Amino acid sequence: MSATCDLLSGTLPEFVCKCAGIDRVATVFDHEKITFTFADVKKEMDTLAAGLLSTGLRPQDRVLICGSNTAHFFICPLACARADLIFSLMSPNFANAEQLKYALVKGEFRAIICFPANREAEFLSNLLNEIAPELIYSAKGRLCSKAVPKLTHVIMAEEEHKHAGTFTLSEIYGRSNREKIDKLPNFMTWDTHKLAALQFTSGISAPPKLVALTHYQLLNGCHAVIKAIGCNDIVSELCICCALPLFKMPIFSLIGLVPFITNTRVIYPSPSPLPKFLFESVKKFQCTHLVSNAVALGLILRVAQIQNVRLPSIENIILLGERIPSDVIKNIIKQFENVQKIMVEIRNLGIQANWKGNNNQSGELYIKAFKGSKFLGYETPYEGGEEWIETGDVVTMDEAGVIEVITNKEDLIVDNSGQLIEHWLLEKALCSHNEVKGAQVIVALGKKLPLYAFIVLKNPQTIVDIILTDLISLCKNNKVYVPEKFAIVDDFPRINTKIQKYRIRQMLENGEIELKP
Repeated sequence: MSATCDLLSGTLPEFVCKCAGIDRVATVFDHEKITFTFADVKKEMDTLAAGLLSTGLRPQDRVLICGSNTAHFFICPLACARADLIFSLMSPNFANAEQLKYALVKGEFRAIICFPANREAEFLSNLLNEIAPELIYSAKGRLCSKAVPKLTHVIMAEEEHKHAGTFTLSEIYGRSNREKIDKLPNFMTWDTHKLAALQFTSGISAPPKLVALTHYQLLNGCHAVIKAIGCNDIVSELCICCALPLFKMPIFSLIGLVPFITNTRVIYPSPSPLPKFLFESVKKFQCTHLVSNAVALGLILRVAQIQNVRLPSIENIILLGERIPSDVIKNIIKQFENVQKIMVEIRNLGIQANWKGNNNQSGELYIKAFKGSKFLGYETPYEGGEEWIETGDVVTMDEAGVIEVITNKEDLIVDNSGQLIEHWLLEKALCSHNEVKGAQVIVALGKKLPLYAFIVLKNPQTIVDIILTDLISLCKNNKVYVPEKFAIVDDFPRINTKIQKYRIRQMLENGEIELKP
């Protein structure tokens, strides 16, 4: 492990093992009442890694881990990295079996580790049985299904239930011993640029793709954010409360790895960080930093105001993931009396950005991989050597260099004269109607016009014709394009709450939606 030119070199297990001698708490999962010291993390990582390899998995096999902010979910990716297994993280709350099947097939995963979902007991088990009925009759670790041809190992973390063809997580731990741990792969011989993880893209404007990430990129992603928030050295006196899900790879990289780079404690209030548990954890552990997003923090602030909750230990708030409404910033200042810094964006991350466009105009964003590394690509065998990543995001940049994501280039709409239709402004105008809950504007696949508007109403009993007349007038008054066709829908297709515009286009193409002139 080394740091060159302010960049880290090494592997995930190397950083975890280096910290094992530190006699302090690394992370706390408060709702579960589980505390891991640095030595505990290494022990858990080694034990689970040896157990995984004892089941017949081999180095460089791919493992999909589906779960939330629980202690053993946190350990699983570290254990995979220790065993030289390539891991991927996802929410366990799939919309349906088809979505899970897509992930398993696309990722060519040999194993899946299933943690409880929010919906129901054994949710993922039921989805897997729907996808691959053969699981019921299979021997453990020997699933053979045409639907998911690469998948052989199913591991369930819901310990109170046992199923044919599946391991339990405790069973995997139980297969480990000192001899097997001693025979784990020697990570000291690995290249820092070795493939460590695969992560799905958002799947909003096109079917999700897998991005390859190396140990070097995961470690330096964390290191860059640490520097951006002003923590340039070992800062063991700090305590971070995380109110965002670990199944998002950026959160796992940026927050999950912090203890092993700066020795900072990280507190996870609960699997789904609700305000009640968050308040209790912040007070109990005197957290100095809070990591959240605008939606979650908005809810936290509303509850705090109603319950007259004060959190004087919080000095810094880091908001990730989306634009921040000005009222949220104002409420932070009112309710967090000792906050010295509010970070609503992370700048100077050591990632260069190439922006195609002039100041205050639209352009496409390109991101450069960390110095010394390459973008490995979206497809097997992940041997790409590109320096610049074409994100597909259309952005604006102001004179201060602040970049705001507007849309994806796949969602851009151009009229017959070649002029850009700023559909995001049209959607904003449609959503300003008191009866409209949401609006999405698209054109058919591969076409320029006509323009279609899909509307979700707040009250399904509303008289549609009256609303449509109002919306047409609203567009004219706002001097934006008037859609040629409207459709009233119950909701939009989503993945992890994000709207999938490409799916709306597919539904339109397949005649699944009734349109109104």
